[in-house]
Amino acid sequence: MKLLNYKSIILATTLSLTGCIYGDLDKRTRMDFYHNVVEYCESNHYSFCEVYAQCYFDIFNQLYVNQGFMGATLRSVLDFSPVNYSAMNAKDTMDALYSKLKEKEKINREDLSLDISYLLYSHNQCSSIIGAKQYDISHYHHKIEESIERKKENE
Repeated sequence: MKLLNYKSIILATTLSLTGCIYGDLDKRTRMDFYHNVVEYCESNHYSFCEVYAQCYFDIFNQLYVNQGFMGATLRSVLDFSPVNYSAMNAKDTMDALYSKLKEKEKINREDLSLDISYLLYSHNQCSSIIGAKQYDISHYHHKIEESIERKKENE
């Protein structure tokens, strides 16, 4: 009987620690992502980069996206990690995203194209803060609106 209780304690401890680790990873990914958005802004010599980054995340948080989406999608799209993401890469982040979106549309990769459109949507909504150009993602507006509604329903 004691053995069963011992296993239960180990299982409960392991599960709770795993939850903490995943929470830290999510927080770390968010911080890296936030830093990269600020770095994009600063590398283009825009003003109000912190305001832009906060707006970007406020808009992004209105979307219903999978956990771990930000880090995984950006890393796969732009082939960077927080260690090698430099100001040279940062300057062209949104252009690279838009280019990748168009490339994925050509090979009909709707799943990744939609993920990229979420990133560009957040940028478009906040681009007036820094005076940056917007990107045409009108093809995805219906899906983006669905994502916003789904997020509202799940809250």
